[in-house]
Amino acid sequence: MSAFLAPIHFMVYGKNQLQEQLIAAIADKAVAEGWAAANDVEGYVRRESQPLDAVIDLANIHGWLSANIEDVEHRLAALVTELLFGHPERQEVLEAVAYDEGKKQEADEGLEAGEAFQYLMTHLVDGMPCDGVNMMRDQSADTFRWDKMADVHSRYWTEVEGSPAVYKALRDKFTAGMLDKSGYEVYSSNDVNYVLQKKEMTA
Repeated sequence: MSAFLAPIHFMVYGKNQLQEQLIAAIADKAVAEGWAAANDVEGYVRRESQPLDAVIDLANIHGWLSANIEDVEHRLAALVTELLFGHPERQEVLEAVAYDEGKKQEADEGLEAGEAFQYLMTHLVDGMPCDGVNMMRDQSADTFRWDKMADVHSRYWTEVEGSPAVYKALRDKFTAGMLDKSGYEVYSSNDVNYVLQKKEMTA
């Protein structure tokens, strides 16, 4: 079966699975904190451990992956929005969960900025590769700049009457966890133009 699939398809599925793990970690935290019963949150979770070639529809590879992205994005938005309804103070706890999940995928030290960017792009859900969401502007050994050409996330949050800003906060924490050991950080002043660069060392 795998002969019909390209490495990029496995990469997309792998990114989706990481977001599945984040959803599961958030659900587990909600139960542990007493915010919800296990039965109430389990419907948001897909604990799928099978490899891509065991679950995908080979007659519709692109369509299956696209639907998989939409499903995982929608469930993250719905679960988090449900947990935060009337309890905005919980967001800080969920951000900590996102950071810890990012740490589990920590990038190595010694990467150049372009390598660190590519590492992020193989771990963060940003639509299908053909969507062309991220466009490089320039790079050096210690800095990588790019533009987000489309917002492929907000609609999932507005559809469930949630806040896209919450998604950004969770994603930022997940990213920070991944980059913690690498010495890099990502920032943006407008959610369009992004910079990844070495952290400033403090005395």
